[in-house]
Amino acid sequence: MTTYSKWMISLVMLMITVTVFVIWLISDRFFATEKISAQEASDLISNLYGGSVESIEEKNGIFYMNVLRNNLNYDFQVDSETGTILQLSKNGGKTPPDVSTDIKTKEEIRALLSNQQIGTVRSISLQDAEEEPHYIVEISEQEILKTLLVNAITGEILTEDVKQQNAPNAQAATIISSEKAKQIALSQLNGTVEYVVYEGANDGGYYLVEIDGENEEATFQIHAVSGKVMSVSDYEQDDDVDDGDDSEEDNNEENDDD
Repeated sequence: MTTYSKWMISLVMLMITVTVFVIWLISDRFFATEKISAQEASDLISNLYGGSVESIEEKNGIFYMNVLRNNLNYDFQVDSETGTILQLSKNGGKTPPDVSTDIKTKEEIRALLSNQQIGTVRSISLQDAEEEPHYIVEISEQEILKTLLVNAITGEILTEDVKQQNAPNAQAATIISSEKAKQIALSQLNGTVEYVVYEGANDGGYYLVEIDGENEEATFQIHAVSGKVMSVSDYEQDDDVDDGDDSEEDNNEENDDD
């Protein structure tokens, strides 16, 4: 190979190299996309989904973001070049409230409901629902039993369910009235009727009648067809009665010893 041939080959190689370099510069200037910043990625997610971005980190061209929205945590993966959302998933479900400061006590709920004068609180139980904690509260008002669903954090009454007091009209010929059930219960225990509710069943159903007596409180389950007392649930006994029973037992033990 002559010197001229070698020189021509070198010149061609140089021209190819320069051409490739120029093409790369042009494509990088006019066609390359500029990467979005962390702030731009954060604004993008906030505008689309709302909530607040708790943390953001970039790794290998991807923004990893944690977003808090309506007390729920979400994980996002966003392409740092195109701004495309690559993945969205819920992380760990609901953020649990601080029980010591957020959830109201039963006494606070009882006081709130008492101030609203909506009846007598019979029972309060705390339920940890998936979305938010709440109390189930049973209230008696004018011989009607109500079940309230109360937000455990705000104290707001979410729902109110009034249990049926009277039997269906279609069965009036065979089912006793709520007034009759009340009289049957009062014949067993003299006192104040707190509530009367009807529970339907295939055999005609039954009434629940709660009576607050002088020394005890009881709920009577009365068959809605026969009027028979099916069961009696005692809730409270007077302390004096218990003390008297204890005293009697003590006296019997002393007599046995003698």
